[in-house]
Amino acid sequence: MDKFWSTFKLTYKNKVTTKSFQIFTIIVIVLILAAANINKIIDLFDHGSDKVGIVTDNKQIYKLIDQQSKQLDDDAQYVKVTEQTAKSEIKKDKLDKAYVITISDNQKIKGKIMSKDSVSTDDKQQLSAVLSTIQTQLTAANLNLSANELKQLQAQSKVTSEVVDNTNAQSDLTEAQKGFNMIIVYAGVMLMFFIVINYAGQVAMEIATEKTSRVIEMIITSVSPVTHILAKIFGVIAVALTQIAIFFIVGLISFFVFDIRKMLKGFKIEPNDLTAQLITVGIISLLLGILSYIILAAILGSITARIEDINQALMPMTLLSMIGFYIALFSVMNPDTLLVKIASFIPLISPFVMFVRAATPEVALWEIIVSVILSIVTIIILLWIAVRSYKDTILSFDKGFIQAFKRIANKR
Repeated sequence: MDKFWSTFKLTYKNKVTTKSFQIFTIIVIVLILAAANINKIIDLFDHGSDKVGIVTDNKQIYKLIDQQSKQLDDDAQYVKVTEQTAKSEIKKDKLDKAYVITISDNQKIKGKIMSKDSVSTDDKQQLSAVLSTIQTQLTAANLNLSANELKQLQAQSKVTSEVVDNTNAQSDLTEAQKGFNMIIVYAGVMLMFFIVINYAGQVAMEIATEKTSRVIEMIITSVSPVTHILAKIFGVIAVALTQIAIFFIVGLISFFVFDIRKMLKGFKIEPNDLTAQLITVGIISLLLGILSYIILAAILGSITARIEDINQALMPMTLLSMIGFYIALFSVMNPDTLLVKIASFIPLISPFVMFVRAATPEVALWEIIVSVILSIVTIIILLWIAVRSYKDTILSFDKGFIQAFKRIANKR
């Protein structure tokens, strides 16, 4: 046991003192702090409220647009100008943009947005919505419709949603709540992918380097292969958990110090009843992903005969992680497809995909439990294979993976 802890401590110390560990940790901490203060950063570069010119010869149109200005931009200042003045002041940066509104002889309203920069689709849609409302009001006036008749004409059918699961529980999320869950999922999936690939690559490279440099011949004279490989694997896992703990602590401190709740309300996103479930499943998925891929990388590293072949050896693992990553990433908006449901039960892919499914109220508790159990069983099997493959191939230098696997299979 002493030899295990000696190797474990040495592996842990060597990893946490590397520049790559420290630089990556600092970068993520800076990103967390920046995200926690994104509203302050935006305000720092914001030159204040926009100044928007309204160009129209029709006083009634101007009055109606001014009344509905909140739909266009709450904070903007609106001024009535001529088209020539608008062009001149936009060039001099005295106006941010201008709305040119014209009305034809047949009472059809047309709008044009003038700006120094390219006009976004959102700006066009917002102006179109406002002008459509004004067009309706003008048409109603021409048809001598009363205010009550106009209100009835504009009445929209209401569509609501109701989610009923097998337990007759009902749940529905607002757009603000869905937005918050999406942010957690995107950030969590990307962080999981980079951490998994980073540490899996490290453990495979270290094992392959020891083996191909003949250093292992000296090591196994004092430490058994089983003790050595287990200490290596758990040492790297401990390093990954240390890094995750640092990120979690920084995020927790940022949440309370920088008043994240107020910032979220400003961006119209908010935590919800599923947030706790999402974070819990995310942490479990991250741990299972790290364990699965680090142990798999140890297997691939131990059967590598030459250090030049390590990238080729890691290719199957990289493909698996990329499959899980991209399924998760492209399913955030629609996490209830058959592909996502099936993938959430496939070990090595499920840590990514089940995290996405946990953001919806439709996922059942038993599905999460089954997915976790399958991953744990896979981890145990991979650990057994890792120990056996390391012990049986550590002093062999078979060329090719097929020969290495044959050697493992033939061992009793």
